Amino acid sequence: MLQFWSLWDEPQGQTAARSAVDGGLSCHAVLGGGLVKQGRPWTDEQTAGVMELFHRQREALPSFGRWVNTVRPHSESIRYPDQLVFMPVEAFKHEELSWGVPRPSTLFRSSGTGAQSKTLQGESSEEPQRSRHWMAYEADVMARALRHAIHCLGNFQNRSLLALLPSYMDRGESSLLAMLQYFMDHGDFQFGAFYRRDYKALMEQWALAGQEGRSTLVWGIPHALKDWFGDPQWKDRSWQARPGDILIETGGTKGMEQDWTPEGFRDWLRLQTKDSAGLRLGSEYGMTELGSQAYRIEGSALEGFVFPASVGIGIYRSDNPLEWENAGARGGINIVDTSNYYSLAFIQTSDRGRILPDGTLELLGRLEGAEARGCNMLYTGG
Repeated sequence: MLQFWSLWDEPQGQTAARSAVDGGLSCHAVLGGGLVKQGRPWTDEQTAGVMELFHRQREALPSFGRWVNTVRPHSESIRYPDQLVFMPVEAFKHEELSWGVPRPSTLFRSSGTGAQSKTLQGESSEEPQRSRHWMAYEADVMARALRHAIHCLGNFQNRSLLALLPSYMDRGESSLLAMLQYFMDHGDFQFGAFYRRDYKALMEQWALAGQEGRSTLVWGIPHALKDWFGDPQWKDRSWQARPGDILIETGGTKGMEQDWTPEGFRDWLRLQTKDSAGLRLGSEYGMTELGSQAYRIEGSALEGFVFPASVGIGIYRSDNPLEWENAGARGGINIVDTSNYYSLAFIQTSDRGRILPDGTLELLGRLEGAEARGCNMLYTGG
């Protein structure tokens, strides 16, 4: 696994690469009909590694193998990334998508309801509505996530990380919580904390960081951000954001009283923070079923969401998921996530997007008819 990951020569350490905020960021590979001039292709060696992983997972995961053979008979002849078969992300609700030795030790679950048994086998009947991602070598996956976050957001040293994630904290078993805790423990932050709905405490810590000359990363879900910015304390604050402060929204807007598009919610955030000189807005795109994340930072050199270079992104036709869309067209999002080495790396999401001219990903919400998902579906105020 580590030898496979080394094919992408990821930057090591806090200062190994210029970040998005410095205008020096590379992005994921672009697959299928979305190829663009700036799209970063995989090398022959990287492509060979991805194809070897595909066939290994096809053989090691019975449900994936059956799916591939159903979609494309004689699947052993698949040789190129544009021929890959992607399994619908809903499979994580019903199948044990893990392989290899040792058996995976960490279970992450998507938002949902039901019992919370942690048996590796025989639990699908208890709560089929929740996706389950068994992750092997969690620390290695989180270390890769940390390097990409630094690559996108800048050096973490002498900064604070404040996370406003009430729904995640209420439910538990969240890969986002685990990732941010790993960032706090290993990212050289000066201070880090999680908050449910204590906006006053969060703002006090943010103000204190500014007084001590530290910049701050604030992570929040849309529901909680909307409540926070409606609190009189936000309007009456006596401090201003520092250069380097970034507000990152994550989790999607499904289930909110207003039918927001991703860009519509960002417009609303811009309006709420227009008096906060120095504050930059960002977004994180990830899901329980992925080990990698993408970031979008306003004012950076790249326009859309950026996954690590080891990830492949392509757009499939919404009316025929087995075909790639043309360059620039809108459709569903296919993801090759090489962090899912010991689970399933070839995932067809129900999210809607398109590849921008610079090769980055524009997120446009959910495909028509796709089920609502995300922690915001569970959010309750108070």
